[in-house]
Amino acid sequence: MSGAIERHNQKVRRRNVIDTVNLSQDHKNDSNFVAERIPLVLLSDSTEAWYDGIIPRIPDIADLTPSGKQNGVFGQDSDSFVDNSCVGVEGSMNQERMKISVIRDTITKLDLSLGDFKLLGSSNEGFVTDGIRRVLWPKILRLSMDEIVPVEGLETIYTKIPNEVYQQILKDVARSGSHISPTATEEETEHFQDQLTQIICWVLHRHPELNYYQGYNDVAATILLVMGLQEGLYVLESISMEFLERFMEKTMEKVNQELFYIFALLERVHPTLLEHLENVELFPHFALAEYTTWYAHKYAENRKLLHRLYDYFLSSPPLMPLYLSSVIVAHRATEIFNTTPDMGHTHKVLCTLPDDLPFETLLIDAKNLYHQYPPESINKDVKDYDCKRRCKEQEWKAKAEASRQERERQRRLKIVKAAPRIPYRIRSYKTITVVTILALGLYAFLKSTSSLN
Repeated sequence: MSGAIERHNQKVRRRNVIDTVNLSQDHKNDSNFVAERIPLVLLSDSTEAWYDGIIPRIPDIADLTPSGKQNGVFGQDSDSFVDNSCVGVEGSMNQERMKISVIRDTITKLDLSLGDFKLLGSSNEGFVTDGIRRVLWPKILRLSMDEIVPVEGLETIYTKIPNEVYQQILKDVARSGSHISPTATEEETEHFQDQLTQIICWVLHRHPELNYYQGYNDVAATILLVMGLQEGLYVLESISMEFLERFMEKTMEKVNQELFYIFALLERVHPTLLEHLENVELFPHFALAEYTTWYAHKYAENRKLLHRLYDYFLSSPPLMPLYLSSVIVAHRATEIFNTTPDMGHTHKVLCTLPDDLPFETLLIDAKNLYHQYPPESINKDVKDYDCKRRCKEQEWKAKAEASRQERERQRRLKIVKAAPRIPYRIRSYKTITVVTILALGLYAFLKSTSSLN
């Protein structure tokens, strides 16, 4: 069965990546690609890792040198390997050196399984360096480097997507400064932002069924910094189709429901904490940014951690970020209990992730939790929690409407009545009196003047 799926997937992948890329080509005819496509994440772990028979070459440690300027914005050369996750391999920890050796030894196996390949990315230290990631990220996504052809005309690709979407992308890209080192020059920053806009617009143009969402720019920025522009185009496209597709639907309704996996898992690992969150009427939407950006929104400045998390998520099922969020919330139980027990304070704490979380331990816990409670085993609870959410939202809307109506009623009661107008007769008498006085005064003045003469 897995062999048939794999053969079908190879055929689809070849059809999706053409020999010559023409940005003016109409991709509406590619709708069959989406309909017939078998997701790569459904491939069995027993599937051969090197489906094309080509074993990737990991550069020697001596070749894994930094780019020379650690400013966060660099021109990616497709023939060079850039390690910007640490100051240099010479200063790396022994554990990282050991993991590099394990990676190099493991990938030389021609019969390496996809499961063993994913284990390299999900286990301690991940793929270690960005130089290695540039080789293995495309491989774990089943992309052949021979299929990645240069794309021209990216400078005008923005004209191929709706203008309102492009304008929103520009706003979000301008807010992506946390991905750039403070030492980057204005020219480097502008170059990075131009490439980030291009890589986003290219994917949206290739797949008009995908809808842009705020936070997608953080994912794209992470891919761009690791892979460079040309290779990053295809890596971001693949990640969007395999892992982010439900985030890019017309609404976030499915995502809002999936967030309740956190509650379903907390019910099993820390029911007291879940009861506390429910008592303050808090929904798990505090984890929305973490889920939809793979923590890129939070840890953009900590590239070593962020890129390691991307190793983990690329090597895991799509819902794994929610399992990680669950173990992080459980890990912070004491901090949450010590917070003022109301929705505002608790939400603020949960939206602010500490910088010193023991992530390697938490990643192991998340994987174990996934094996213990896979998504299909808690789906019913997730739907029940989402149903409660809908009912609660309706209750809040009803209260808000009742409050609005009461405020309107009070406003009407406080309307000051206009002062009664003077009756017409009284106003007429006043007018006659004033006119008479003025006439008498004028008469007296004229008479006195004539007497003097």
